[in-house]
Amino acid sequence: MSTGDSRIGRRALLGGVGALGLTGVVGGCSNEGRGGTAGKGGNAPQSQVRPAYVPYTGVKPDLAGAEYNIPNAFTRYPADPVRAVTTPPGDGKPIQVLTFTNTPIPPKLEQNRFWQEFNQRVGSPVSISLTPSVDYTQKFATSVAGDQLGDIFMVGAVPQIPSLLEAKATDLTPHLSGDKIKKYPFLANLPELHWNSCIFGDKIYAVPVPRGAISSQALYSRADILEKQGVKAEVKSADDFLELCKALTDRRQNRFALATSPTPFVRNMFDMPNTWSEDGKKVVSYYEHEAHEQVFEILRKLWTSGYIHPDAFSGQNQDMKVRFGNGSSPLVVDTFSAWPSYLQTAVDPNARIGIIGPPKHDGSGQGKIWLGAPNLSTTAIGKKAEGRVETMLAYLNFLAAPFGTQEYLFRKFGLPVVHHKVVDGNPVLTDRGFSETQLGLMYTADGPWTIFLPEKEGNSALEFEAMKRLCPDALANPVAGLYSETNVRKGSQLTADMDQLTSDIIQGRKPVSAWAGAVKKWKSGGGDKIAEEYAEALEASR
Repeated sequence: MSTGDSRIGRRALLGGVGALGLTGVVGGCSNEGRGGTAGKGGNAPQSQVRPAYVPYTGVKPDLAGAEYNIPNAFTRYPADPVRAVTTPPGDGKPIQVLTFTNTPIPPKLEQNRFWQEFNQRVGSPVSISLTPSVDYTQKFATSVAGDQLGDIFMVGAVPQIPSLLEAKATDLTPHLSGDKIKKYPFLANLPELHWNSCIFGDKIYAVPVPRGAISSQALYSRADILEKQGVKAEVKSADDFLELCKALTDRRQNRFALATSPTPFVRNMFDMPNTWSEDGKKVVSYYEHEAHEQVFEILRKLWTSGYIHPDAFSGQNQDMKVRFGNGSSPLVVDTFSAWPSYLQTAVDPNARIGIIGPPKHDGSGQGKIWLGAPNLSTTAIGKKAEGRVETMLAYLNFLAAPFGTQEYLFRKFGLPVVHHKVVDGNPVLTDRGFSETQLGLMYTADGPWTIFLPEKEGNSALEFEAMKRLCPDALANPVAGLYSETNVRKGSQLTADMDQLTSDIIQGRKPVSAWAGAVKKWKSGGGDKIAEEYAEALEASR
């Protein structure tokens, strides 16, 4: 790469931020970053540098998910968890971390017993700069421009990602490629797929924060309410779904079947591709699928009939969880990873969660959900910390300690009595525990997701069985993890425009016919270029 290629201009960096949102985080929902040639902005095979995969076998799951491509599930935390990290990873010097959070900002270090104990166990004082996820792209861009990234940072969605990493991040290839990763066994516990978004130009620049199937979306139901109403959870067609929503809606009791618009669920009824699909050597956006008008007809019926909560298109993400929890909306679309939050927001102690799979719209069989993106994000080590790279990797390895270890138990549940109580042999967070432990650790590094729901007996098995039923046939995004510079620059704004039109059509503010024109505008405004770059990256990655 030439010197000119590696420069990251402040104007270019900040100028591209307005079009970027949370889903632009590299390796996350925007499906970027699957390796690449930094100088060319493309993607290349990574067999020479890809880290070895050495799965952790220290604990046997109660329900094994590997056969179904879903997480393992556990009903009990081991009574005598193993100490997996015998030497504190820190070197006594401060570790500065930049990341985001999806929960309220925790108490400061001085008032946070968990944070204090965490620093003791790490062996270094850890300073964590937390930003709400919706604001992280702007924060990241400002930090890059001001040269304030710190020692460890979540890679945000800004232009020129390959060049940025080459300029600002430590090359981890000498430490993680091939069998070298075995020095960090819990990073080696991350399957090969998750490393796709960390490799550029045959160099490893980041560590993945894995998700995968657990981030797939499905239709949650309040099974207890459906049972009281005498309504069957199984739906075999679009008409069945409309009847279910009708039966669950009672305006006199201020109850609306759906907490938000079930747009993904209805799209699943028509086998729409997961964001992109392959057509020979081309990739095609799901925006171009022929069934959008039929999807909108169903969604508009749900809206005009009053089956969707009237505030569904306003307010915060937490609002839909509250509606589901208090029973005012017994159906909601969300990721499988949200299951714990729905247990926490349930007002009725007898509330039960169920998952309804999408049918084919015409009743001809079962629809398919979309498989979640492999990674939530990726985490890099700043070039200024290059001299302490082994300490930084040891810290990330510590954070990735898997289920069944003392480290996982402390990281997720804090100290006994202080942060969690033991219920039927399992740790359950107290209010103080939930508040103090929200340091964004799971967004810095993490092991493979584990289904463990100690809040309520039986829920680990329930979620496992729901995922076992729906995820093996889920539709994958063929360009998940691939990098498109145009998508980084323009993708979020283009998607936001299409999302806004979707909302307008559902609510009757725009006609269904507006969709075709919007797709043409999307294509000419950057969509075709994104598709072209993804197609090239897909071909190069094979």
